[in-house]
Amino acid sequence: MINCTEHLWVPMPDGARLGARLWLPDNHTEKPLPTILEYIPYRKDDYSAIRDSSTIAWFASRGYATLRVDMRGSGSSDGVMYDEYSDQEIDDGVSVINWIAEQNWCDGNVATIGISWGGITGLQLAQRAPKPLKTIIVLGASEFRYYDDGSYYMGCMVGQTIGWATLMFGYNTRPPDPNLVGDKWRSLWLERLNETPHYLDQWLTHQHQDEYWLRGTVGTNYDAIKIPVYAVSGHADCWPNTVSRLLKNLSVPTRGIQGAWCHRYPHLGVPGPTVNFLEDAARWFDHWLKGEDTDIMDESRYQVYLQDSVKPKPYYDYRPGKWVGEPSWPSPNVEVNTFYLAGLDSSKLSLSSTEVEKGSVCICSPQTIGLAGGEYMPWFVFGPSNELPDDQRKEDDGSLVFDLLLKEDTAILGNADVELTLSSDQSQSLVAARLCDVWPDGSSTLITRGILNLSQRHGKGDPTALIPGENASVTVKMNHVGYVVPKGHILRLALSTSYWPIAWPSPNSTTLSIITGLSKLLLPIRKMDAEEGVLTEFSDQPGVANLPTTQLREVDLQRSTRIDKETGCHVFEIVADNGKTKFDGNGVEMGSTSLQRCSIHPDKPSSATAEYEWVWEYSRGSEWKTKTFTQTVMTCDEHNFYVKAVAMAWEQDEKIFERAWEKTYPRDHF
Repeated sequence: MINCTEHLWVPMPDGARLGARLWLPDNHTEKPLPTILEYIPYRKDDYSAIRDSSTIAWFASRGYATLRVDMRGSGSSDGVMYDEYSDQEIDDGVSVINWIAEQNWCDGNVATIGISWGGITGLQLAQRAPKPLKTIIVLGASEFRYYDDGSYYMGCMVGQTIGWATLMFGYNTRPPDPNLVGDKWRSLWLERLNETPHYLDQWLTHQHQDEYWLRGTVGTNYDAIKIPVYAVSGHADCWPNTVSRLLKNLSVPTRGIQGAWCHRYPHLGVPGPTVNFLEDAARWFDHWLKGEDTDIMDESRYQVYLQDSVKPKPYYDYRPGKWVGEPSWPSPNVEVNTFYLAGLDSSKLSLSSTEVEKGSVCICSPQTIGLAGGEYMPWFVFGPSNELPDDQRKEDDGSLVFDLLLKEDTAILGNADVELTLSSDQSQSLVAARLCDVWPDGSSTLITRGILNLSQRHGKGDPTALIPGENASVTVKMNHVGYVVPKGHILRLALSTSYWPIAWPSPNSTTLSIITGLSKLLLPIRKMDAEEGVLTEFSDQPGVANLPTTQLREVDLQRSTRIDKETGCHVFEIVADNGKTKFDGNGVEMGSTSLQRCSIHPDKPSSATAEYEWVWEYSRGSEWKTKTFTQTVMTCDEHNFYVKAVAMAWEQDEKIFERAWEKTYPRDHF
């Protein structure tokens, strides 16, 4: 059993207060304890409360004080959230850590744990190096904001993840709780409605990796981190590269684990197998915060799940495979093999392990290539849904495909690179590369992918237009993965000039000429006879407390792809009732609905449209009732992006707020 203080205030140096929830062991008296902090903007009293009670709170049962703090401008904390990873956010985080260390229930030793935003902030806090912070655990995070974060995926203008800005646009309209804030709740709500910017405005104002993105980019100074780091991610996550990069670049004690999961904690991981991550994390904290010998540092530094070959499906409960342990990263068990892109005719292309004759093949893909690519960030936050990549035959038909029939099982582990010599008939182009596992019946399973905005071939902060018809040498980095392609299957490299809706299309339809013989695939292959290393023996999943809730409305999610008969556009749509829940302890009732619609014509890149809507309902009986609505629509032509947005709010049934935005952004090498 554990004791919970549902709400307390953490004072900031400027007089602001941040809302927090504290858990202590049931038998705690006055003995100070090491403390574990999760610091995120996702409303401790409702939106993240169920997960917090089964994850963060659990560590109190292992002899820790645990604290969940809402960032400034979120939940019932004071202020306005003007941006992600702001200097104010990190300053506040340092103040929270120093405040924790001064409390009578803390022994002066603090750790952070966090997934996604919380993991990224944890890395930044480690760089700030407040004295009480002794170690961090980061999950599903990134240390390169521009390359990986929810806006410019691999340096491409992202169609689907414009949704992240619109999601935060909706999140930031939600009101604080009057029972916690008191009479000022309404004025604080109106302040947020009036002052919180649409993050998309900032992202479209900074279309390349400039100082805006470098603020909060941990990877520019790994050496600033002086404390041990445990990094976690999954192959199906949108950020599968972080674990290996941290293991490679940090000079402090590190540990990495990477499963088949999407953007979730491993003990809640989908696809499975799950692992008892909480017990493992406790062993890490026991070692670095309590000084106990848990043998955790004697196990393999990087434990990674090698996925077996599977037929393509947009949802898996479980991925077969096996765990392997690497002593370091890069691993001595992995060798990079070179395969040349071979062929003089687009119908006779292959991958060759020996040098081949130089030739030229062309590709101009339909703009709809990518619709079978799945979600940018598979999350399954509202339950099982078709968020993973589907059969890639739909994509391969509009791509150049280079095949290699495998004569033995081949374990891919790491980041594959595709080095291309190419030319374009346009000054602005992109190229998408996919590795696929092709079954004897033709089914094509996505292994990994990479996308390059060709204007960023010299760097994310130094865009340079292509000279049409002139050859250029470029490298497409593919996402880190662990996957075994069996003997008798075909390993396929597929190249396309579009990848919608993950990558916003180039201004014009593009034809790329790929120079075979000079272009090649660099593939990291793990030796099949390599030792599996010292693996963690994960125990059974611990029992966790369930937060008492009442389901008032069930989740109903509808996904569809259709062709609009009037326009010829292919329309991808998700219409979701995300359900409604009553939190029995505080009486808050929370519900939401959402719409995501992306459409494009196969032959018209300027037809690209991304539309998002969110409705949030918060109430407590008849005494407090609120609703907010946000809508964002982004379109384009050859020269500009166009954004229209609206936010509305109701108290009881009276509209109390409405605000509209409409702005044009010149396309800057996109």
